[in-house]
Amino acid sequence: MTCWTAATAPRTWCGRSRVAEADPAPPRELTDEEFHSIYGPSDPLSPAGARDLFDGAPFAWWVVGGWSVELGGGPPREHEDIEVSVASRDLAAVRRWLHPLHVWDIHGGDLRYLALDDPEPREEHEQRWVRRDGFSPWILDLLVTPVQGDDWVYKRDHRLRRPLSEVIRRTPDGVPYQRPEIALLFKARLMRDKDRADFAGLVPMLDDDSRKWLRAALELTHPGHEWVDQL
Repeated sequence: MTCWTAATAPRTWCGRSRVAEADPAPPRELTDEEFHSIYGPSDPLSPAGARDLFDGAPFAWWVVGGWSVELGGGPPREHEDIEVSVASRDLAAVRRWLHPLHVWDIHGGDLRYLALDDPEPREEHEQRWVRRDGFSPWILDLLVTPVQGDDWVYKRDHRLRRPLSEVIRRTPDGVPYQRPEIALLFKARLMRDKDRADFAGLVPMLDDDSRKWLRAALELTHPGHEWVDQL
């Protein structure tokens, strides 16, 4: 497996190599130009664009990641993508809704085009990329979320769950987004500079119930995390 890391993207990408996997090459950082020359350009939708794309959809969807932090009152910043979460049980309906846009499965750094009649990949495949066609830029990241009954389930620790109706908020212009304390829970694992900045910017805006929820969630899933004492 040969891997590359994009200079500004939050992922390491891997392509199949004839080198024995017992002796993999180390990741190599790509420049923006190299990244786009291999994987193609990105021109992500705005949150309003995602709202328009899914307007009237028969399934729940909500903005997550960096955009959800900003929609929830966090500090504005540049966004290299837009991430939208959908329930794993709704993936077939999501693919029908997005057709004829092209949906690609991403797993372990490999990209695979999913035709509308292709079987859905295994549940552990947590990410899809979307673009209009092979000549167009990537416009959307789809993140697959486990939902059981009416409950959102934290995909990294299924002991943690919450009613899906409480997980999703809406902006005044109708964009659904992930609650800020849940966005911070995901960021607690990564602890990049921007994750620390988001924590510092969002925590003063959290109400008491949201602080208590985040503190309990961190104590359960990340015991000893440095943010616990700051909540």
